[in-house]
Amino acid sequence: MKKNNLKKIGKLLPIFGLIIFIYIVYNIGIEKIVNAFFSIPIQFFILALLIVLLRIFVYTYKWRYICNKMKIILNYHDLVKIYLIGIFYGNLTPGALGLHIRIFYMIKKSKASIGKCLANSFIDVETALISGIFMGLIGTIILIDFYPGLLPIIILLFFLNVAVLVIFMKKSGGSKFFKIFLRPFIPKKYREGIDQSVESLYEDMPRLRDMIFPLFFDFIVWIILGTQVYIIAQGFSIDIPYLTFLTLHALSVVGYGILPISIGGLGVREGIFVFLLLPFGVEAEVAFVISLCGYLVKMLIPAILGMFFSFKEK
Repeated sequence: MKKNNLKKIGKLLPIFGLIIFIYIVYNIGIEKIVNAFFSIPIQFFILALLIVLLRIFVYTYKWRYICNKMKIILNYHDLVKIYLIGIFYGNLTPGALGLHIRIFYMIKKSKASIGKCLANSFIDVETALISGIFMGLIGTIILIDFYPGLLPIIILLFFLNVAVLVIFMKKSGGSKFFKIFLRPFIPKKYREGIDQSVESLYEDMPRLRDMIFPLFFDFIVWIILGTQVYIIAQGFSIDIPYLTFLTLHALSVVGYGILPISIGGLGVREGIFVFLLLPFGVEAEVAFVISLCGYLVKMLIPAILGMFFSFKEK
């Protein structure tokens, strides 16, 4: 009975994000949002879209480093395709959990075990999250007068995620962590094989100090992501310092990532961004459009490419 109730709650969660989105649109006004959207010069969209290529290159380079450390043999071209496939599925699920569907494409291409590919995908995502939270933490400290209540929350999230990564990478605590938090998300037909060989999770597990390189490159990826949205913001001549804007963007993305109540972060992301830009005098409709357009330039093209590669690989 409890499992059925949890499944029902899980199916209903994405609706909350849609409700938030509709509420924000209604509260701001459709006409204001449409006018703000069409006021952005097209050249800002084009420039922001072009930077996607740089992000794909840097992220894949970092992910390939983790794969090499774990002796998962995948060429750069295949990693780019699998990364884009992950973005596609991540945007179809709450909290971007669908991103981990990419492990089945990794297994197909590399012939590595499901346990090793699962561990690889989890470590890759967790390092990205830690880097994003760290960037948000820097911003929260600098802007503590604007958001005094956010600092303890962000500090807690940072150390919690660092602890999760450390525990997972240590076999003694990681196996328990896997059974409690990761196993429920694995399709039933694959669970038996995983249960019989949890050892595969720790096959060629990288050392903790090996994570310094991925964390550094993840930080660069967050800078690129924030820059894409900043370019869109310049279409409105927003008077927010570049570095400050990068940290605000990171906070908004981390926010919807840890609140899996909407598909692709719809509604949650926009609500957080409107709140964060309010102290800088940015009108609600402008903040809403910046957030939504930023999402389009960051994720739309990669997701479309990911959908193409997904169907092609099947």
